[in-house]
Amino acid sequence: MKVLGFNSIPINTTLSSLSHFQLFHFPPLHNPSSSNNFTISGRKKLVLRAQNLGYKSEEQPVIDLMDSEKEVMELNRNLYQNIEPYGTGFLKVSDIHTIYWEQSGNPSGHPVVFLHGGPGGGTAPSNRRFFDPDFYRIILFDQRGSGKSTPHACLEENTTQHLIDDIEKLREHLEIPEWQVFGGSWGSTLALAYSQAHPDKVTGMVLRGIFLVRKKEIDWFYEGGAAAIYPDAWEPFRDLIPENERGSFLHAYKKRLNSDDLETQTPCIYQVLVCWE
Repeated sequence: MKVLGFNSIPINTTLSSLSHFQLFHFPPLHNPSSSNNFTISGRKKLVLRAQNLGYKSEEQPVIDLMDSEKEVMELNRNLYQNIEPYGTGFLKVSDIHTIYWEQSGNPSGHPVVFLHGGPGGGTAPSNRRFFDPDFYRIILFDQRGSGKSTPHACLEENTTQHLIDDIEKLREHLEIPEWQVFGGSWGSTLALAYSQAHPDKVTGMVLRGIFLVRKKEIDWFYEGGAAAIYPDAWEPFRDLIPENERGSFLHAYKKRLNSDDLETQTPCIYQVLVCWE
């Protein structure tokens, strides 16, 4: 299995039980069935191509540009065309939860499952455009409480382990022996967790916008660190909470998100989702 990361992080600290994984810097929208090249820091060129639905890599020397100011990373930044699903459905995964799923692209292609962010972000039609529809069988689904899944915004029986189990149930429901896992933001954490639980079902991983839900990341995101960069987004998030509860925005929002009063709960759901956008 290969791990293809878009962020440079010490991934070995997260995947202690997956020491056989390899981390590559990979252009976000690269089609692994092609042989497009890209340059990292002007020093090496990494050629990636699909081979028997796996990946083969070669390193080739290129001109050293470190002494110049012309270092560039040649990436394919174009999304694929808009496509429509060829199949959709709902899968009951517990007595409470039913998840929405869809398939698009090539029904006989290499399966890839897209794990959205949030938690609670849901999928969007644009998510299909990350993948070459001629090469991939593209599976999107809304995690518990998200998007078209029901009941909406329900936190009961909604943990990381529940979501891992749901991914497996969906794979079995769609009769897919193994698949590639593509996750962004919170979805990168879920991709890692799922792959640790079911390494024999994962052909490879693509992680983008990596967010590992560590305490320091949560504190930076929800307790004021992000305010210095995104003050316009931070102010309404802050102002929804009374001043006497701003010692911990995380606890203040948790209390409101678990409220039985929809007038209290709904604005908080909106603010959390806006932050993740």
